[in-house]
Amino acid sequence: MSAKQRRADPLPRSDRRQAIVAAVIPLLVEHGSAVTTRQMAEAAGIAEGTIFGVFANKIALIHEAVKASMDPTPVQTALAEIDPDDPLEAQLTEAARILLAHFDRVTVLVGVLRTMPTPTSGPSPEARRFVAESHAAVLAAVTELFERHANRLRINPARAAAAFQGLIFARLQPLVSPKEKLTIEEIVAVLLSGIAQPVKAAT
Repeated sequence: MSAKQRRADPLPRSDRRQAIVAAVIPLLVEHGSAVTTRQMAEAAGIAEGTIFGVFANKIALIHEAVKASMDPTPVQTALAEIDPDDPLEAQLTEAARILLAHFDRVTVLVGVLRTMPTPTSGPSPEARRFVAESHAAVLAAVTELFERHANRLRINPARAAAAFQGLIFARLQPLVSPKEKLTIEEIVAVLLSGIAQPVKAAT
């Protein structure tokens, strides 16, 4: 065991929690609930006992990691940084990449959480509210993107954003085989142009 693992650098408790959670999220995505506290500690560069000095148990840490993964701030920031001068198709293609990465990670982590028993302290009573607020914040950010091009839309930006996210969620469905999943380019094309070929005028 290295000196770094034997004794963690002194950090305020809140900073230590955040550092551990940040290190654990990728492990949960890769290993699910099978990840061990030893692996968690090694990823965070701390002694295994440090985890239990900050979190009541492994389950409590997983709950905190899932909650942190739902923070909409990184998604909001990434969407806001999409160049508004790019064509709408290019903006939506980038937005789809951002949203797919976010929702894919959240879906995996929520699945992990569902396999875990309730922590001793009990699940946060506002857990569902937190998820709903996170989803609403992301949807609002997507709506702002569509509002840049409201003059091109046949429906209001909020409805367009909901339709866009619906296509993205459909791609994440586990029952849909990889060959059946729409590509990002197809998602954007279906949203903007539909699935029917333009009707040719009679000559």
